[in-house]
Amino acid sequence: MFVTAFPLLAAILTRDPVLIAGITISTRLPWLLFSIFTGAIADRMDRRKLMIGADIVRMVIVGVLGASILLDAVAIWQLYVCAFLLGICETLHVNAAQAFIPAVVRQDQLLPANARFASAQIVSTQFIGPPLGVAMFNAAHALPFVADAVTFAGSAGLIAAIPDEHAVEKPTTRFRDDVLDGLRYLRDHKALRRLTEILAFVNFFYFAAISLLVLYNDEILGGSDITFTALSVSAAVGTVISRFFIQRLADAKGTTTTMVISMWLWAIATTVMALTSNSSIAIASNAVLGIGTGLWLSLNTTLRQQLTPSRMLGRMNAASRTVSWGIVPFGAAFGGFAARFLGLRGPFILSAISMVGCAIVGRRLLRPVDVAITEMQQNQSA
Repeated sequence: MFVTAFPLLAAILTRDPVLIAGITISTRLPWLLFSIFTGAIADRMDRRKLMIGADIVRMVIVGVLGASILLDAVAIWQLYVCAFLLGICETLHVNAAQAFIPAVVRQDQLLPANARFASAQIVSTQFIGPPLGVAMFNAAHALPFVADAVTFAGSAGLIAAIPDEHAVEKPTTRFRDDVLDGLRYLRDHKALRRLTEILAFVNFFYFAAISLLVLYNDEILGGSDITFTALSVSAAVGTVISRFFIQRLADAKGTTTTMVISMWLWAIATTVMALTSNSSIAIASNAVLGIGTGLWLSLNTTLRQQLTPSRMLGRMNAASRTVSWGIVPFGAAFGGFAARFLGLRGPFILSAISMVGCAIVGRRLLRPVDVAITEMQQNQSA
């Protein structure tokens, strides 16, 4: 719910694009600063308990923010602090969750499991949450944050009901060595390194634009809160749609070809969004963007899980996300300054140019991934 409530609240406190982008920066900066450490922790401790603990802390954070709003004592710096703390908890929760899935799902079911996991997550965070967040925000600015405190508590309870299959053995190594091992594994594995490099490049320019979506909606599309909600929901709809055909598409075209298709979907969608001033076209384009994202994320996550030993999953996921998500604050800051000097459409045009370039050379970029998939299949046959 705070996916939409955060920027709406920020837009009340300031109209400066750099300060608005600061919300995204604060949320994503922990991926750069803490992910590698929380990933190592996820390989040393009970992953279920870590996820539960992260949700309890997040419950407290959004609850305190809601109380501050009720007392009319909220300032933009408080949003930054809350976003930063929520981001730290997110790194722990996500790294533990990504490493947890292979412990409860068969190897041959990882792709559909990841697709369903991502779809459920996207539906809740972008399809169900944003409309509720906007509706609650319009009713009372504190309401979506107080309600989110309740949902984090519910999440902790649901995780506690999962069988205790956390796939973590008692650590026999030092924490510092674990952290370095994760970084070395990513560095030395050509396919995983290339997937991380591509996602880092895409995320930089994607978030340069998307961090300003609330201003894009207001000033370029001339939209309302309903339009802003529709933009978020449309991306979620696209991601959910991808879940129904990703397995068939990957079986028919192959993993890397499907990933190239996702790049072209990104390129087409961002180009249209950069050029249009029509809200309906922008919403439809964002749905296409969501389809591309759904394809890429499911395949990327599955490949990471298949190519990484279970004992290394938390650290490798963390190392990858340190780079691919750690770049996001810089992209958001770049977008804020680009909008200040080039106009609000500037970051969206730059995002479109980068996506088109990535799609054109996509097949060449993914060659190391092709090699790794072939080697994995040969090993499985043997």
